[in-house]
Amino acid sequence: MDMTLDLMNERDDNEQDAARLAGYRRLIARLPVTMRPSLHQQVDGWNTLFPFERNRLGKFMRGLDSFQPTALDALTAKLRALETRMGVEHWNFSQGSDTMENASLLARSAYYAEWRRDVEQIFDAVNAASMDNAAPPAKPARLILLILPECLPVDPVTAWNDWDPRGHAFKLAGDARKLSELLIHGQPARPGMDELLAPPSGATSSDLWLIEAESKSVGLLPGAAQPAFCFLNYAALTPLRDRFLAEVNTVPKNIEASDQIMAAIRHEDWEKWWPAEFAGQPQLRNFLIDLFLSGNGALIFANAFVEWAASEVLRRARPRGLVARFGMRSKPKPFTGIAIFENQQRISTLPDVDDPEGSAIDALILARYVWLAATRYPEYEQAYCLCVSEYRNTAYLICPEGGSPPWDIERPVTPDEVSSRLAQILAI
Repeated sequence: MDMTLDLMNERDDNEQDAARLAGYRRLIARLPVTMRPSLHQQVDGWNTLFPFERNRLGKFMRGLDSFQPTALDALTAKLRALETRMGVEHWNFSQGSDTMENASLLARSAYYAEWRRDVEQIFDAVNAASMDNAAPPAKPARLILLILPECLPVDPVTAWNDWDPRGHAFKLAGDARKLSELLIHGQPARPGMDELLAPPSGATSSDLWLIEAESKSVGLLPGAAQPAFCFLNYAALTPLRDRFLAEVNTVPKNIEASDQIMAAIRHEDWEKWWPAEFAGQPQLRNFLIDLFLSGNGALIFANAFVEWAASEVLRRARPRGLVARFGMRSKPKPFTGIAIFENQQRISTLPDVDDPEGSAIDALILARYVWLAATRYPEYEQAYCLCVSEYRNTAYLICPEGGSPPWDIERPVTPDEVSSRLAQILAI
């Protein structure tokens, strides 16, 4: 009986989604041509969107639906006229999805800057129309935990010089390696992030992300990742990354052909390459495909993977909790074509050699980039950012504007005290 009800509810949900998305497509058709690709792509990939992305798209569509035809025509008239001057009707312009050719055509237009302004004005007006008169909800506390492992020799004297001047450096008493485990899993009678940010039973959440570089590091989750949370491990993705890299390196230097090949890569059957914990997680799978196709080093550098994945998570999912653990990389090998993302292990017989000093520099810079990415979004105005260097048991805490550290930074603070106070903040 329960299974029958579940199937009926799933069918009802699917029918509601189909009706909603059909309505979205009708609304998109009312917009100028150059505004349609991104919106169509989101609608077509509805099942791979995170909750934040779905809510944002739904909000935009509600605002768009609130415009009477004459009002929307007036709002978009300037952009439609500009598209005529740009000659968009003569372009090979995809309305179904964002493509490299679309981006190239727009960027090469003499009207590109004007086009961007007009599009932003329309988006702003539609988003404003979707707002109601109710007072905005209070922003909950959020936590970004960035971990520089013990193997990285970070200089405790100069490490935090370029960080946010609002931050506070302090010393950890005891073993700094225990902090992440205490924060994530808590202790008996004291919940951790995994409990505080847990979704309803049976649901999949994107409110807690755990990202790490190395399989040999202290695991952020015991055993297999819990499907309720988003867990990414660079080392565990090695088979998928190697296969993906081989495919990406077949992309020619021709934009139109590249769009076709990259679309084929996106829709290729990667089933046998996915780790077992990715089963039944279309959002997480799509997120990784997008990440690997962005061409930013995430395929070949562990710390670049951690930084870029964390930054994209902040942009796309806006989680309340993010834990990113950096790691050790090997020294680049000579004559391996690393600039074009070749697999160094496969094209060089030289042994891998750890680069602790270089890795420490990279990780410290990239950890700061994660925090800078968070500062772009209003959801993180109430965020605490804690960067921990396990090498010398030092840490740096950035509090929300006007806030102060929830513990005495003039003395060494135990991992238990830090995790306890931050958990209390998240629980509010």
